[in-house]
Amino acid sequence: MLSIKSLIAGLALSTSFVMSAFAVPVTVNLAPNTAGYVWSFNYTSSEADVAVTGWSNKSSGNKAIAQDVIGRWNNSGVGVENANNPHHAVDNASGDYDALLFSFNKVVDLSGLNIGWHQNDADVSLLAYTGAAPFAGNLNGLGSNWAALLNNGWSVVGNYNRNGNGSFAVNTADVASQYWLVGAYNTAFGTGNGLTKKDDYFKLKAITFEAVEVAESGSLILLMLGLAGLRFARRRAA
Repeated sequence: MLSIKSLIAGLALSTSFVMSAFAVPVTVNLAPNTAGYVWSFNYTSSEADVAVTGWSNKSSGNKAIAQDVIGRWNNSGVGVENANNPHHAVDNASGDYDALLFSFNKVVDLSGLNIGWHQNDADVSLLAYTGAAPFAGNLNGLGSNWAALLNNGWSVVGNYNRNGNGSFAVNTADVASQYWLVGAYNTAFGTGNGLTKKDDYFKLKAITFEAVEVAESGSLILLMLGLAGLRFARRRAA
């Protein structure tokens, strides 16, 4: 017969699973068809919906980080348009950094990216919003200082050395967030072997993620009541 200690351990494992369970991985094609430049693209899936916006700092003028229009190309992916993007890509050319902001309608674990087009190099910086305060949904107010993100609730998930197209895994630590930033490699977010800021150009074709399911309070209460009942029954039997 199972001991109370074994039962408690089993219930503890069950509780942790219910509190932080991951759904089936979903891959969203970001470039299902050709579209003109817009301020945002919206995608739906079986696990979560997401809105995508583009952000960049200009290499001229006040250089402030601001929202920019984005475009998508069939079989290539989504890119950010501005005066210094000859290929309308997510890039870090001429002192200007581009990034795509993914705003999900629920917390997700972003686990994979797919580059559909690149030129020169395609190193990627990935950040997640992990701050305690609610995120405003945009990157306004940072001036030209990308590093300021790290003092405003954003965390670096990883910098990835890429020099070609295709899918690759990210976020091995399983960070979960509702907001994700995928940009051309930015030295403000760290350095690493093989990472170079040498005109990285890429278009993001797809993302893979898993929705993070959080148990309802009622489910946890039932588990705790069950544990209490088992302990009471054990005492009576003794």
